[in-house]
Amino acid sequence: MNTGTALEVGICELYRARATRTPGATLFQIWRDEAWQPISAAAFMAQAEALAAALRAIGLTPGMRLAILAVNGLDWERLQCAALLAGVTVVGIDPQETPARQAAMLTAAEVAGLAIDQPSRYTQLPAAARAALQVVICASEAHSPPGAPPWWTPQRLLALDLPPLEVPPAGAAEALVIFTSGSTGLPRAIAYRHAQLGRAVTGVLAAFPQLRPGDRLLCWLPLANLFQRMINFCGMAAGACSWLLAEPRELLPRLQEIRPHWLVGVPRFYEKFYAGVQQQIAAQDWLRRRLGHWALATGAEYAAQIRAGRKPAGGLRLRYALADALVLRRIRAQLGGALRAALSGSAPCPPRVLEGLHACGLLVLEAYGLSESILPIALNQLDDYEFGSVGRPLPGVELALAADGEILVRSPGVFTGYLHDASRAADLDEQGFLHTGDLGAWSAAGRLLMRGRKGEVFKTSTGRKVAPAPIEALLRELPGVAQAVVFGAGQKCVVALLTPAVEDAPALCVDSAFEAWARRAAAALPLVCVDLPAHALPGAVLCDRRPLTAGDELLTVNLKLRRPALAARYADALTQFYAALEADRPPPGCTRLTPDLLLCVL
Repeated sequence: MNTGTALEVGICELYRARATRTPGATLFQIWRDEAWQPISAAAFMAQAEALAAALRAIGLTPGMRLAILAVNGLDWERLQCAALLAGVTVVGIDPQETPARQAAMLTAAEVAGLAIDQPSRYTQLPAAARAALQVVICASEAHSPPGAPPWWTPQRLLALDLPPLEVPPAGAAEALVIFTSGSTGLPRAIAYRHAQLGRAVTGVLAAFPQLRPGDRLLCWLPLANLFQRMINFCGMAAGACSWLLAEPRELLPRLQEIRPHWLVGVPRFYEKFYAGVQQQIAAQDWLRRRLGHWALATGAEYAAQIRAGRKPAGGLRLRYALADALVLRRIRAQLGGALRAALSGSAPCPPRVLEGLHACGLLVLEAYGLSESILPIALNQLDDYEFGSVGRPLPGVELALAADGEILVRSPGVFTGYLHDASRAADLDEQGFLHTGDLGAWSAAGRLLMRGRKGEVFKTSTGRKVAPAPIEALLRELPGVAQAVVFGAGQKCVVALLTPAVEDAPALCVDSAFEAWARRAAAALPLVCVDLPAHALPGAVLCDRRPLTAGDELLTVNLKLRRPALAARYADALTQFYAALEADRPPPGCTRLTPDLLLCVL
C-alpha cells in the first residue's frame, strides 16, 4: 500500500521559517516565577542561534554528539535547536532511567558533551561515563564538581555573544540519536539525518491540517521520548505554542489552566482518566448518579452514530445536547475543555476506554510508530479513524503483511542501522521492507490492526498459540489493576500477573485489603475476558501488591514490559503453580505464596 510522498525539508529550515514567518508569536510557554511566561519565536531563535555558535566555540564541532539529560524546559528546547543548527547530534536521555542505563546510553552514542539541569545528574553517573565527557553544560549555577570537564551554563554560553552560524547542516548530516525501549535488554542506539527528521514533521502535518497557528499544545511526556519531541517539532512548524511542563504529576491542574487543543499521552493515562470519571459518578448521590449514567449512555449512543458515519436523529441530538450541558461538558473541562483530539501511542489503548471517552466528547486517536522509523507508520486522523486500529499509513510509507501476519515497512524514514551493529541487513528483505516484529491485520475499512509482538507469541503445551498483548490489554481493565503480564509458554494453561498502580499500592499494605483487591480482580476476570478463546483464558492469577516500575527495571520508562526480567522475578511462583497443576493438586481459591504474592486459581 503506497500512499505517496512527502516534501523534503531539513529541520533547521523549519525552525528558521517559523521565526521568520511569525517572529512575535509565542513558540513556548514556560513556568517561571510562579507564572506562565511566553517565549516568542524570534527570541527563542535568537538565543538558539547564539548558543549554536557557542557550542562550536567550546569544541562541539559538526558530527559530534551532545546528550541532554534533563527534565522538560526551555533549556532542553534551546540546546536541542542550537545543536541541530551547529551540526551537533542531539541524544536524548530520560532522567527516569537508572544511572547505569544512562551511562550505557552515553557510551553507546559516544557523546562528547552532556547537558543537564542539575549537577547531580553528572555526579550520579559511573566514573567511566564521566571520564569520557569533554564538556558539560549545566542549567544550574552551582559550581562544577571536582575533576569535572569544562563546565558551562547556558547563560555563560550566551554571554560569549558570538555571531550566528550562516550555513545550516546538510540534509544528509546526522541530527538525532534515539534509543529503542530496551524491553528485551539494553536500549539500542539509532541515528537519523536532518532530512529524515524534516520529512517526518512535514508528513505528520500533512495528516493533521487541523493543527493551526496559535493552537495550544502541552509538553508533559519526557522530551527524551521521541513521540513528545515530534509533537513539539510539529507544533513549532505549524505555528502552534507548546507549554513546557517539567513535573508530570502537575498535569491535571495544568490542563485546566492551559486548555490545550491537542494532548499526547500513553494508554495508561487515558485508562486512569476514564476510570476516574466512572468513580466520580459512582460517588454521587442517587439522583446525580442516575443522571451521570444516563448522560454517558446518551453520549455513547450519539458517538456510535458519529463513528458509523450517520447523522444522529433529531431526538438523539436534543438528548445529547442536554446530556452535554448537564454532565459531559464538565468531564471534558477536567482536560481543559478545548481539546480537538488527543493522541495515544507506545501501546494499544483498550477500545472500551476509547469508546467511553468518545461518549464524553473526547476523541482519542491511536498511532503506530517504531524506533526504527522516524516517520510514523500509521495513524488515525480527525476525519478518518477507527477504534481498535492505528489508522492508515502516512504518505510515503508502504505497508505489507507477511504470510504470518508480520508488519513490513518500507519508507524514507526507516533507519540505516543500529550504531555499532551491522545486523540491520537481517531485518530487511530483498524488496527493502523492514520486518518490524509486530503482528497486524487489515480491518474491513483498510486500517491497520495491531496483534502484538511476533517474538512474544508463545505456544502452550497443547500446541495452541497465545499472543499476550491483547490479553494484557483486557486485563488492565480489571478494577484497580495497572499492569498485567501473561505467562504460559510450554505449559497447560495461561497464568496472568496483576499489579496495582503506584498510587494505589500503599492501601494494599494491609493484608485484608490486599486479599480483597486480589479476589475482586480474580472474580471480574472472566467478565472482561469473555470473548477470549478457551486456550487463551487464564487458569490462574498471580496478584502482587508491589507495583511494576521503571526503577526496578521491570518496565521501561515508557511503561513497556521487560518480559525477561519479569519472567525471572516470578519464576519460582510460576514453577510452584505449574508443578501442582501437573500433579493434579492445584491450590484451592486464593493462596498466599509470599508476603506480597497471592495465587488465585480460577
